Amino acid sequence: MTTDRRADVVRAVFDLPLHRSLGLRPVADGDPSAGVELPVSEGTVNPSAVLHGGLVPLLLDVTCFLRLLEDLPEGSHAVTVSTSSSIIAAAREGDVVRCTAQVDRLGRTHAFLSAEVRVGDKVVATGQVVKAVVPG
Repeated sequence: MTTDRRADVVRAVFDLPLHRSLGLRPVADGDPSAGVELPVSEGTVNPSAVLHGGLVPLLLDVTCFLRLLEDLPEGSHAVTVSTSSSIIAAAREGDVVRCTAQVDRLGRTHAFLSAEVRVGDKVVATGQVVKAVVPG
């Protein structure tokens, strides 16, 4: 994927209304593989004032997609086939969670990725995402 195309895709991801409303942001501008941050706020917590568990798969999916962009063959795109996540610890209101991902295997038709969600040095969730590699 060309640098310009990748930048357009990254911009489109962060401009999605859902992502904007949650406050998703890149860890490092210009480097989508660096991960995604999310401030844990009133709009992202459950009644116990901790990160809503349903947001963890979303964080994993977005982060894995962005991480995969630099490795996708030219003219390809990726769509989610499956996700799994485990919540290990709570992220509290006021925390900023950071999700990072790695490509475990990229085949011709599928990509297998793993990711971690952290608050500082503390791992709060882990997960795996499988993406189908499809024509762009």
